This record gives sequence, C-alpha cells and structure tokens, in this order.
Amino acid sequence: MAVRNFDLTEPQSSRLTGLESAPLRRQDLRRIKQRFMVIAVASLTVPFAAALIVLGVVR
Repeated sequence: MAVRNFDLTEPQSSRLTGLESAPLRRQDLRRIKQRFMVIAVASLTVPFAAALIVLGVVR
C-alpha cells in the first residue's frame, strides 16, 4: 500500500509533487507487531483481572 504525501509549501502551486514514503524496515514492522501484541494482551487481561477483583469483593 503506497502512501503519497503532497508538498504544499508553495502558495500558488499549480502542480502537486508526490513524495513517496519509504517502506517500513523489518525492525519497524517487528516493533509495531510487538506493540499491538501488548495492547491485545492488556485488553484481554485487564477485564479478566477486574472481574476477579469484583468477584473477590462480592464474596
């Protein structure tokens, strides 16, 4: 998936110059994947822990 950035620095630009962004490196992809995995684990763990706390308080 290509992302195009347009250079709008000229006030009367009749032609937009497309700037191609560099593809992500393996290190960047790994970091993004790890970040989403942490978010996924947290989104599963936090409600489970909250339910255990609620059940502990109720009993």
